[in-house]
Amino acid sequence: MGLATTNFLHAELERRKPNLKTQLVWIGAQKEPGLTSRTWKWVDGELISRPSWGKDQPNNYNGEQNCVVLDGGRSWLWNDVGCNLDYLHWICQHSPLFCGSPDKKLNTTIVGNNYEVGSQIQYNCPIGHRLIGIENRTCEKNGFWSGEAPSCRFVDCGSLNDLKHGSVTLIDNRTTFAAKAHYTCHENYTLIGHEYRTCGKDGLWSDQAPQCLFDWCPDPPETNGGVVVTSGKRTGDTATYSCQSGYILFGQSVLSCGLGGQWSGKAPTCKYVDCGAPPNIDNGRYELINGTTSVESIIRYTCDNDYWLEGEKTQKCTREGKWSADAPSCLLISCEEPEVPAGSFVVGYDFNVHSTIEYHCEVGHILRGESQRTCDIDGEWTGSVPFCEYIDCGKVPTMLYGSVTYTNDTTYLGSEISYSCVRNYRLVGVPKRYCQESKMWSDSAPKCEEIRCPEPILAEHSILSVTGNDRMYGRTLIRTSETTSAASTTYKIGAIVKYRCERGYKVVGEPLSTCEDTGKWSGDTPQCVYVDCGPPENIANGKVTMVSNATYYGALALYYCDTNYELDGVSRRLCQENGTWSLDPPVCKEIQCKDPDVLEGVMVSVSTYSVGGIAHYSCPRGHTMQGNSTRTCLIKGNWSERAPTCIPVDCKNPGTIENGRVLVMNGTTYNSAIEYHCIPHFQRIGPYLRKCLENGEWSGEEPRCELAVEDTQDNSTIGTNIGIGAGIVVFLLILLGIIYLKLRRATPVKNTENVVGSERKEDRNAAVMSYATLSDRNGYMHGPMPPDIYENIHDDNMYDSPYEETSRDSGTYEPEPVGKTNGAMVTINGVAVR
Repeated sequence: MGLATTNFLHAELERRKPNLKTQLVWIGAQKEPGLTSRTWKWVDGELISRPSWGKDQPNNYNGEQNCVVLDGGRSWLWNDVGCNLDYLHWICQHSPLFCGSPDKKLNTTIVGNNYEVGSQIQYNCPIGHRLIGIENRTCEKNGFWSGEAPSCRFVDCGSLNDLKHGSVTLIDNRTTFAAKAHYTCHENYTLIGHEYRTCGKDGLWSDQAPQCLFDWCPDPPETNGGVVVTSGKRTGDTATYSCQSGYILFGQSVLSCGLGGQWSGKAPTCKYVDCGAPPNIDNGRYELINGTTSVESIIRYTCDNDYWLEGEKTQKCTREGKWSADAPSCLLISCEEPEVPAGSFVVGYDFNVHSTIEYHCEVGHILRGESQRTCDIDGEWTGSVPFCEYIDCGKVPTMLYGSVTYTNDTTYLGSEISYSCVRNYRLVGVPKRYCQESKMWSDSAPKCEEIRCPEPILAEHSILSVTGNDRMYGRTLIRTSETTSAASTTYKIGAIVKYRCERGYKVVGEPLSTCEDTGKWSGDTPQCVYVDCGPPENIANGKVTMVSNATYYGALALYYCDTNYELDGVSRRLCQENGTWSLDPPVCKEIQCKDPDVLEGVMVSVSTYSVGGIAHYSCPRGHTMQGNSTRTCLIKGNWSERAPTCIPVDCKNPGTIENGRVLVMNGTTYNSAIEYHCIPHFQRIGPYLRKCLENGEWSGEEPRCELAVEDTQDNSTIGTNIGIGAGIVVFLLILLGIIYLKLRRATPVKNTENVVGSERKEDRNAAVMSYATLSDRNGYMHGPMPPDIYENIHDDNMYDSPYEETSRDSGTYEPEPVGKTNGAMVTINGVAVR
């Protein structure tokens, strides 16, 4: 990625950092497989040439970090992570809305000022210039214009030669690119070639120069026995020749006027042709259609009545002087031998025109069609061939729950059949049927019908359902006063009717009735009686709603509570058949929250435990609150958000002083104290003790150690001198330790959610002695006190209550105790201090 793109991405990510799910954003780059591979590529396969790795990256932790992310903890530099983490579906993208101003080259102009994504611009050149490149460019999704800007090149095709017998005109009076030249010819001359020529991009005129040729022809030559018609005498006009009646044209019938004033080809000739009188025929005649027998003349032959023509009816006189066919003949009209169908015979043996024959059938058959046919003048028998059909009605289908008997064991015309039913069924229809000439049995087939119960009585406001009826195929038939039809429905023996009532009504009587073998329903018809429970009881701090806006039997009442109240009991009640509402009405109780949770060291006061009540949290002096100081009782009966915590104020490490020591006696939090001591030959200028105040600052000003003006030394005490020497050695060792710790490098630590560099927590200055294990004034114990911290302090240098406050709100301490004036030293942990 370029520098501009990288800076833009970093700025966008930093702006959106508070709203990001994680500070690791995948950029679509990954390492090639293999534990020892060091090749990184984009997901499209392109090799990454200039990666922007963060400090100590990549480190390929556990050999599984093969994907690259932008790390917000490393100033959005690159970091390698595992590809199986749940945030790797985030890809850094940016879709610009506009393209910048398009570039253009010399002499080019741009048409269009819309630079939004998807828009187009057009490049134009001055007159006489040609466009080199793409004319149109599009603003693409990546914010760049497609292609490259075109250029303009000047083109001149030069002057044109004069046109013989014509003229050349330059349109716009120029010979540069796209210029046009118009060619015209003088009178009686025709332009051969292109009328217009254009100056092309290669500097040449298009096509070849045209010519002007003479275009006037004289009258065409005449021909004997023929006529010539001309469309004109200019180039392209034609002269058409035709012959008079009885003459034949030999040669080309059409001549064209060509350039140079000449007719194409030779003129044709016309010759006279005659076929003579046609031959006569018996029982017929001929007719000269146009009254002549010369070429193209036509004759038509016809025959007398009852005769038909065999041969060509119409003939023509050909160019060879002969008629186009032989003379036809007239024959007496006759019909072919008639067809005789099976089971029939024909009476009549003359098959000539107007003769008649008659068809008859054998015994047991019926004639279907006309019995007589006549030989017509077209040589065909009139009508269609009749046929004799044998009459057979066939066997009838068997009858359900009954039987069919053939009286004479036949099914032909006149045969008789009779019907009968089994027990418990009755015959509906005729008992006998006969075979007719129509090959159909007379009347309709009867049927055996089961003895069944009629439609049950439907009481007012009732609903009945029928089960166990064979015609319903196991379904239940439901009838109401609105769905009952005039058509009667019957039910088989054993069918059961169940009565129910409409809404608000209950059944009085036996609700079930059975179809008996007598064909009647058992029992009496039940009745439907209206039941009303009346309005249900109202409830305090709530309301009741009727679903169907009615209080009759089966109606439903729904209970709701007002805002900040909840329902205790059932939410719905039904109107029962005894006229009362089911169960007891519910009660609406006010929603209240429980006591809010409080962490150690935090104080809370509650205004009210009802919905909307506020719980106020506060911290003791010297502490800061982490979280919201108020919580609200919500409508669900719980407090909003989480309880806050109180964290002690921390004044941080006070640092070191030159030529002295700082003793952190009981931590660095609120009310803690520190002591200042100077090394030998130096005296302290400033306070001996400093206190951590509630604003997070140490009280007073930091003291300093300056070289004493009169530094007396007790030469008589050898042990003191040895302690001073030992203290200097320890000080040098501590100083070397400080230099060593500063030169150590920070050790990186990986975190799968957010990669941040962490450094080992070690003492950075051995000159600061921390006694954080001491108990502070707030009662927080950090650990046991070392028993020998003041093992070398003499009794005569001790003082009482060095950290005693003069008052509760004071930030000052009692002055340090005054020791002996001889400047004696005190050794603490092997270091001599004043």
